[in-house]
Amino acid sequence: MIFFTIVLILILLVPSKISRATNNFILKISQPLTSGMVRAGRSIAGTLSIFAEISNLREENHRLAEDSIRAKVDSATLDECQQENINLKEALEYKNAHPEMKLLLAEIIGLDPTNFYDSLILNKGSEDGVSEGMAVIYLGVLVGKTDQVTPDTSQVILITSKDSIVQVMLESSRTTGILRGGISGMTLENIPLDTPIAESENIITSGLGGKLPKGIFVGNAGGEVSAKSDIFKTIEVKSPINFSKLENLFIIIGI
Repeated sequence: MIFFTIVLILILLVPSKISRATNNFILKISQPLTSGMVRAGRSIAGTLSIFAEISNLREENHRLAEDSIRAKVDSATLDECQQENINLKEALEYKNAHPEMKLLLAEIIGLDPTNFYDSLILNKGSEDGVSEGMAVIYLGVLVGKTDQVTPDTSQVILITSKDSIVQVMLESSRTTGILRGGISGMTLENIPLDTPIAESENIITSGLGGKLPKGIFVGNAGGEVSAKSDIFKTIEVKSPINFSKLENLFIIIGI
């Protein structure tokens, strides 16, 4: 067996007509197999290449998705910063325009979970000079007054709340009355029947009772809602404030 193997190797390696014939014969019979293996190899390589491209595309799509999310977050953050700057600029301009009042800027950090139009929580408290009954305003318009005060927070009862009662007066006639909140809106009560009320007349705080300074703008007079049998006149009061969009407020801690 070893002898025949050696002879076969010599025939293939030693140049001769026999070896060349043998080589040609071997190449001829192996060509279909070799060609098949080459085609199979190319097919496998092509398939692997496709898989690699798919994997690369998935990675690229994932990266693009992450970049898109980051871009949206950055854009939202920038927009929020710009809006905060606008709000703070308005507040600072108002504060600078009213040096006669000691104003404390506060941020809303909580809302009444049962009814937004009843109360809210500010991030300033007794350690900042806040006490119960102080006026809370937005750009000069009355929002409410402080109620429960902790060292670092204050609850504010809004003038729209059913629990709110504020002493106010009609700016033109100087007639005083009671401002009440409620589900149906704010009303000005206890106005004598013979009191003339101009259309959209300004309503301001009267300064009577409590810590609310006199002259804070509350809203404008609306239509009369009192019944014919009432001994006092009751009118609607419209505030220019959108209470659902408040973010930063001033607490009047001194005059």
